[in-house]
Amino acid sequence: MISPARTLSVALAATLLIAACGSDGNDSDATTETDTTATETTVADTTADSTSETTPDTTEAMTEDTTPSTEAPAQDVEADTAAAEAALLSLADFPEGWTEAPTDEASEIDALVAECVGGDSAEAAAQTGNFSNPEATLVVHENVDVRADERAARLVMAQVTNPEVPECVAAAYTELGAAALSAGALGEGAEIGEVTATRFAVGAAGNATQAIRVTIPLVSGDAAGQLTVDQVLVRSGRSLATISFEARGEPTPVETIDEITTAAAALLPA
Repeated sequence: MISPARTLSVALAATLLIAACGSDGNDSDATTETDTTATETTVADTTADSTSETTPDTTEAMTEDTTPSTEAPAQDVEADTAAAEAALLSLADFPEGWTEAPTDEASEIDALVAECVGGDSAEAAAQTGNFSNPEATLVVHENVDVRADERAARLVMAQVTNPEVPECVAAAYTELGAAALSAGALGEGAEIGEVTATRFAVGAAGNATQAIRVTIPLVSGDAAGQLTVDQVLVRSGRSLATISFEARGEPTPVETIDEITTAAAALLPA
């Protein structure tokens, strides 16, 4: 199957001219972000009915610095990797009764989702294990990376607003099937139906938030079910956290998403 990231190579390049329509900027009375370098102002996706900076789709024109840098800033990868590890969520950030199962390496779905938003692999990065609630109906996983400078992190947030990103994410889950999910998420004999993905509004956290909701129908004999995976990206300064909420049955309540995302944002180094 063709990699979903390859199909977006042209679209993601065009994203550099699309303004960030999520919550890139956490000032309540500002609808633009400016930089001391040259900026280009473009109008974001106009499919939504809100102008909130925490809502992914907005009719509000915003600015984003997309001027190519002449030289990438130097990065202390060792120090930033240590900072990313220190910023990870832990069991102490979850209610009593939650558990954590370790993971050895980044999953394929994490890599494909990152490709869908056009994010280059971060040199300074860390990840958690899989956190599960007592009922085993919700699994949370987090990746944290620290970019060389804030502009690089802001650019990733801007790229998430590409209108083709949800389709790419859905294709990634379709391609990987059960391999994209946590252990036991796909019951014995269950088959995955047509996967869909849409933008999803979450509360403000850090300097910026974006979210995409993936809906995965499940069919097992005469029974039908559903998995919902909310991929939430939050920025604080030059740091980014991607938090995955995999819910079995009912989708994760937005209040739960906001609470965990806010805790994650507070840990990120600026």
